[in-house]
Order: sequence, then C-alpha cells, then structure tokens
Amino acid sequence: MGDVLLGPSRSLSAVTVSVTGYVEAHLWWLGLSVVVAAALWGACWVWWRRRARAALRSRTVVDLVPTRDFDPSVEEIGRHAARLARVPAASGWLPRRASGVRMRHMSVEGKLATRLEGPARAAGLLRLVSFPDVDVLEVGRSHGELRPIRFANIPPLNVTDNGNEQEV
Repeated sequence: MGDVLLGPSRSLSAVTVSVTGYVEAHLWWLGLSVVVAAALWGACWVWWRRRARAALRSRTVVDLVPTRDFDPSVEEIGRHAARLARVPAASGWLPRRASGVRMRHMSVEGKLATRLEGPARAAGLLRLVSFPDVDVLEVGRSHGELRPIRFANIPPLNVTDNGNEQEV
C-alpha cells in the first residue's frame, strides 16, 4: 500500500503503473462487488414495488356528503386542503405513488359529494369531519366502486355553440 502514495520523487507514470497493477491484482473482487451491488439494488427495487402494490390494494375510501345548509368559508376550505396535504406524511414511509389522495366528485341522492381515497395508514385523518355541515360516510371496497351511467334507448344531447341543447 505504501508504493501507491505519491511522493515527491515519483512520477505520474509510475503511479499509473502501480494503480493499474493494483486493479489487475484485485479485479475479481471489484467484479464481485459490482455484481453484489446490482443484486442488492434489484432486490430493493422489487421489495419497494411490492410494498407499493400492497399499499394500493388496502386504500381507504370515504364519502363527504354535504347537508342542506352547507356553505363553507374560505378558511374552512383552506384547513381542509391543508389536512389533505398532510396525508402523505401521516401515512408513513410509503412509496410516493401509494401515499397520494384521490378526490372524486359525484352525485349522491342529488347532492354533490366528494369521495376521498387514500392510504389505509391515514384513514383516521381522512375520516375527520372537515366542515360542520358535512356527513362522513365510509364506503366498502366491494360496493363502493364507481360505475359508468348508461341510458338505454335514449339519444345523447348535442350542445350547440350558443349553449343550447338539442336532441341528436
């Protein structure tokens, strides 16, 4: 190891020769370390992907249905948005794609409702009441799926340029 150090009397070519000699003598160790590092990286990548899939399978779904007197203030909306922004931090150490919150707007019994879907670890944060005039309903995974609405034997409406609807 002492001959690798660059002293005042050694030239650059002598150092280059000693370094290449060291690499040639230990080439199989270097190759083995590269293979082990690649295998370790691949195992960690597979583990992280499986962790993301498991977290995506166990998400919590909550419906927020407003009452008749629902009229939120700007401050209430800001608090609700800030709480939703804290969900990834509250869900812990999860992959980024599994820690997000999905918001869907839909109609429940003629009322506009918001469906929140997020990580199961942050279910308590999603179930908290954001607004005083909103009912929080937990939705089961099997019967809580969104289904497209299809009308049989009814032609679609065509909206003209001036905003009027016409039958096709």
